[in-house]
Amino acid sequence: MKTKLVLVLLSLTALSVGCRMHGGSANRDYREIHGKTIVADLHSDTPLRLRDGFDFSKRDTTGHMDLPRLKDGGVDLQVFACWLPTNTPKEKCRATADLLIDSLEASIKRHPDTIAICTTAKQLRTLISAGKIAAFIGIENGVAIADTLANLKHFYDRGVRYMTLTHTASSDWCISSADTAPAFHGLTEFGRSVVREMNRLGMIIDVSHASKEAVDEVLNITTAPVIASHSCVYAICPHNRNLTDDQIKAIAKNGGVIGVNFWNAYLSADVMRIRDSVIAAHKVELDSIVALYKNDRQASDKAMDPIYAAADSAEKQINITVEDLVNQIDYIVKLVGPDYVGLGSDFDGIPNAPIGVDDCSRLPNITKELVRRGYSERDIAKILGGNFMRVFAKVSKN
Repeated sequence: MKTKLVLVLLSLTALSVGCRMHGGSANRDYREIHGKTIVADLHSDTPLRLRDGFDFSKRDTTGHMDLPRLKDGGVDLQVFACWLPTNTPKEKCRATADLLIDSLEASIKRHPDTIAICTTAKQLRTLISAGKIAAFIGIENGVAIADTLANLKHFYDRGVRYMTLTHTASSDWCISSADTAPAFHGLTEFGRSVVREMNRLGMIIDVSHASKEAVDEVLNITTAPVIASHSCVYAICPHNRNLTDDQIKAIAKNGGVIGVNFWNAYLSADVMRIRDSVIAAHKVELDSIVALYKNDRQASDKAMDPIYAAADSAEKQINITVEDLVNQIDYIVKLVGPDYVGLGSDFDGIPNAPIGVDDCSRLPNITKELVRRGYSERDIAKILGGNFMRVFAKVSKN
């Protein structure tokens, strides 16, 4: 069991974790630093696998995450994002999200000595001091609330502590970053009421996937720090999912955190271009599949699988490594400082991750690279988990 009791007893809101950190030479033992530092991953899609019967107590060789590998990676807090597509029928949205939460809760309850759900910063401190993994429940895609504010309270009562407002298609009240012909500007009035209600409840607002206009509106309304749980830097890779310098600065001014996504296509412009070229070559076929199966998501996905598998394979033409991932962290740190960046792997939701961090057991390689680049232990602690813990404590008010 890792000994982190001294760290977790310190004030999260003041980030007093820095009191016991110090700089040093590039020869510092990264494993020791990683072992005594709280590590938080702001986003994974593992609940989809749990819903389908995956036993995450056993070491796996196909997905990115399971309990043995979380332990190997030194992960202390793991966000499990319950995702649902935007085209989920409204009458099924709440039940779809509830099923994912049910599956996650059932899996966690089978391993009480290893992992437990946390809903407050106090619980988080207790779990980490006991050597357990703290599971944090998120919802990815605000369609889960089925355009009903009362459903936010329902999910909050179920333990959900952040919600990603939208996904790759716009909802009735929030425009997606992928939307090239938005029906309205950023958020509707209902969308603005969602932001206010999340503030009131103490639920973290996640702006990953949201359009620039939607992000601007959120930041103008919110009274609490926000996160972009799994996004990268537009200046490095100009994908609509990535954040511009102005957005990064605005999130930092808000006191929020950006969790860097591990997907190669968000980390590298070259990989993005290769992937996009494969998909563009099949545009007519993809459009016909959408038209044919417009009311059958499962059949549509199955028909598209070979095309996206080809795109996934094409990505591997370029070797993306942990250095490319840390370049994203470096960029944000140089732009706004070390207090506003974290890790948002998107594990079990991405086809390819960098060499060296290809599953959650390899997270110590990020610490190794940060040490190699001369980051102080204090700043490493902020990046690996302290920044998100500060936001969690402030939003949850405990």
